[in-house]
Amino acid sequence: MKITWLHKQENSDCVLFFNGWGMDAQAVQHLTHDEIDVCMCYDYSTIDSLDVDFSNYENVTVVAWSLGIWACSQVLKNMPLKVSKAIAINGTLLPLDVNYGIPPSVFKNTQLNWNVQNRDRFNRRVLGGKAAFEKYEHRMAQRSIEDQQEELGSILNQVSENKSYDFCFDKVLIGRSDLIFPPDNQWEFWKRKALIVEAQISHYPFNYFKNWQQIISL
Repeated sequence: MKITWLHKQENSDCVLFFNGWGMDAQAVQHLTHDEIDVCMCYDYSTIDSLDVDFSNYENVTVVAWSLGIWACSQVLKNMPLKVSKAIAINGTLLPLDVNYGIPPSVFKNTQLNWNVQNRDRFNRRVLGGKAAFEKYEHRMAQRSIEDQQEELGSILNQVSENKSYDFCFDKVLIGRSDLIFPPDNQWEFWKRKALIVEAQISHYPFNYFKNWQQIISL
C-alpha cells in the first residue's frame, strides 16, 4: 500500500482518502482542498498499517471509493483512529460477491485479461460512457498495465481468503449509473448498515464534485 499527502498545510481538518483499484492522484487532483489536509492511500498490492499521526487534527473524515472501501476496512479495523465521519462511495465491504459486490467471474476475468485495450474499455465504463471518456480520460491513472494487474490479482487473493470486515461507515453514496459495482448490489449490502444517498452518477464520482468540502458534506 502506498500513502501520500495530496495537501498538507497543518489545517485542523483532514480527509483520509482510500482511492480505488489501479488509481493514483490523477483521480482527485482537480479537487480543491479549502483548508483541508488530504492524505491518500492507494495501490493495495499489500495491506499495511497506516503509520501516520493524525492526533493534531480536530476532525478526520474517511472517504473511500470502490475497492478502497474494502481496503479501508482492512487498514483501519485495528487502528485506534478517532474518525469524525466515514463515507463510502460506489462499492461495498464485500467486493467479490454475486449479491453484494462484483460477481466473481467478472472480477477474475478483468484481472486475467487486463491489457491496454481492455483498460480503455474498462475506463469508459468507469467514467460512464464514450463522451465522458473522451472528456475525462486524463483523470484515469498513469500507472502501467503490469502494475495495475498485479494489484488486482493481489486484491483478488486477499478478498478470497478473508471476507471479514470490522469498520462502520456513516454514509454511503450509490451511483445509479454505476457500470462497475452493480447499484442494486450496493443497496442490498448497505441497507440497515448506513445512511444511503443515491445520485445519477457513474462509478467514477469525482467529476460531480469541485472540492473535498462537497464530499465530506454529503
